[in-house]
Amino acid sequence: MLRTVKRGAVPLLCCLATSLLTVPSPSADAATAAAHDGSGSSRQLWATQFQFDDNGTPWSVAMFRSIKAEGVDEAEFNMPWSTIEPAEGMFDFGELDQELANAAAAGVKIVPIFWQSGWGGSPASWITDFERDSSGAQGDAPAWWDAGEQDAYFQYVTATVAHIAHDPGFGGAILNYGRLDAQWDMPGNGFGGWAPADIAFFQHTWLPRTYGTIARFDTANGTTYTDFSQVPAAASGPLASVYQAFRLWSVQDTYGRLTAAVRRITGGPLYYYFGGHISNAPQYGNLPEVFFQLARRYDVSIIEDAAASPGLSLLFGSLARAYHVPVAQEWTPTTEDLYPAEAAQWMANYGMTAPYGGGEDFFIHDGTDKDVVGWPLYTGWLPQLKAISQAGSYPTQPVAVYYDDSQAEGNADGGDLSAIENEITSIWNGYQAGFAVVTSSEVADQAARLDRYRAVLPLNGTDANVTAYQQDGGTVLASAAQLSQSAPAYAVLSSAYALQTTPVTAADRKSSTVTLAEVNAAFPYDGSVTLNPAGLDLVPGTYHIVDAVTGAVPSQTTLSDGGICAPVHLASAALDQWNVVPGPAPAGTPVPAACPDTGGGPATVTGTAGVSGGGIEFLDVGATGLGGDGNLYSVTQGGQAAYETWPNTQTGVSPANVYLQIDPSSQVYTASTVAVAVTYWSVAGQGFTVQYDAPGDAYLNGPSVTGSGTGSWQSATVTLTDPQFGEAQNLGADLRLAVADPSQPLYVSSVTMSVAGS
Repeated sequence: MLRTVKRGAVPLLCCLATSLLTVPSPSADAATAAAHDGSGSSRQLWATQFQFDDNGTPWSVAMFRSIKAEGVDEAEFNMPWSTIEPAEGMFDFGELDQELANAAAAGVKIVPIFWQSGWGGSPASWITDFERDSSGAQGDAPAWWDAGEQDAYFQYVTATVAHIAHDPGFGGAILNYGRLDAQWDMPGNGFGGWAPADIAFFQHTWLPRTYGTIARFDTANGTTYTDFSQVPAAASGPLASVYQAFRLWSVQDTYGRLTAAVRRITGGPLYYYFGGHISNAPQYGNLPEVFFQLARRYDVSIIEDAAASPGLSLLFGSLARAYHVPVAQEWTPTTEDLYPAEAAQWMANYGMTAPYGGGEDFFIHDGTDKDVVGWPLYTGWLPQLKAISQAGSYPTQPVAVYYDDSQAEGNADGGDLSAIENEITSIWNGYQAGFAVVTSSEVADQAARLDRYRAVLPLNGTDANVTAYQQDGGTVLASAAQLSQSAPAYAVLSSAYALQTTPVTAADRKSSTVTLAEVNAAFPYDGSVTLNPAGLDLVPGTYHIVDAVTGAVPSQTTLSDGGICAPVHLASAALDQWNVVPGPAPAGTPVPAACPDTGGGPATVTGTAGVSGGGIEFLDVGATGLGGDGNLYSVTQGGQAAYETWPNTQTGVSPANVYLQIDPSSQVYTASTVAVAVTYWSVAGQGFTVQYDAPGDAYLNGPSVTGSGTGSWQSATVTLTDPQFGEAQNLGADLRLAVADPSQPLYVSSVTMSVAGS
């Protein structure tokens, strides 16, 4: 079907405000649309992502029936703007209409994903003005503030939604603007926002509306300009925060206007993708709170990309409860060897969003290795995931970790966000409890208050919010180890970091469902789990465990403090689920000989190139992605098997590292002093520093090693003092060998770690 649509005047600016998170109210017709459509965006999404068509042919009824039979109710389609609108103002909906009909025949809903750029067929082929980074390099996204191109994209989205909104195969829409779901991201790790149209809008519209007069701007920023056109679009220096505030405001404003325009057409489900990580906010402009406030205002669900990250999922679960916004989750895989463990972790993290779990989104059903591995894991666990959505809430305690994200909001002194996500993950791995994650933006938005918490742990410095909380009598913690003094953990593991437990407690607080996930790709879990009814927020009483998958009552014992201890033996990347139910275990239930398991494990662990099972795992061996600072080749060097780091000229990033993960059940993992022996190929000018996970610093510099440079295999032993291994480094590593000269390779044959003195 070909349709010509007359362009309407979509207003470029609905409001300007000095507050970043101030957005317009939805129009009356948008509110009416939402009220009259019973579907709403709060319905759960049990979906998988697809390419737009099957190599040029509409997806068949049989295909839709096949995913429906496996429990998948929605198919997300990557929409190609060029295919839908091959010429400006001329729309071809023929293939989309056929796919909607085929999906409806199978009882499946299609959820179109509107990409402005970064996916095949987007942007439209007739777009001519593109984003630029601060150096002037061109990206593939349309220039954000090109008025005609913004109007064209809005018209493409609204015309398409208007055409399909009442089709029985319509399941809502995913709205994006900018490149993919990362807003200002550009290919090659550049960051957009410096197209001429952007700078013109900044100088001639945003600055006057925000500051009023150039005199006010000068007073606020200590400058002496006489006209707004003189204010630079600074990427660094004192005025960088001004331009960063503009970039972030642009995300808020544009998404708000786009969503309002679509809400005038449909009250059906709408979604935002959140791509990237906490550390990306200063560059991408993907501040989570912007999306949560817009989602609350316009009845939108948020899809959390990269949901295999516990730190990100804990944040999004806390934000979901603060803003009352549903959160669906998506797994974005990284390294092929980690696929099974990542998938298990992604599915286990779903309970963190309860009671606002918005379903799951599988990326992407396309027959690739990730799909071959992940799809059966996902569809096989769907019954448990759907049951979790009805089970209750993630049990929260009156303690919070807090970080100041004002750096992302334009405050250059707001603190470093690069390590926050890994630090949250590390804290939770070692202290599996329902602590909240609170941000400075959330407090500013009045979605959270620190005075509601018994204790608060700041992650990146003490800001005005933490100071006020402390002055009012609040307890500010100095380390993660102090969190347990203010609230109990819901689970205690005999060895952390290989197993994760995620509970959802019923509304009546008389039962809880606990997902157990073995999330270590290299090491199995053989130990015990002790569940604490108080940490699970259960009413006082006696409880026992039933396996939710098999219905069997596992071996268990009730401890003197009321905890329930059970042995656990899970292979790498395996999942299980327990129900914690009232009453003692049935008569005849086996009692384990030793519970909790005191473990022990080996006092020495080794990683050797080409050999598995020694207790140390080299990470990212065979990785091929550009931008990775830990990519390793398998090679033979000097007649010996070895791993070779990629030089920075190949990766495109300046550091090069060898990332290592230790068996968490070993004695090395908890030792206070550890000896590290490294066998390496010594060449002139090359060496390494052992950087290890320690309290308050995931990359603490240990000793450095420089060889003789004679082109031979050599060994060096260094000592690490007071490590606190917690997989807080990139890739979940416990330590890394930071290459002294990243422009040339480092060759490593083996690493052995021992408890000092053993």
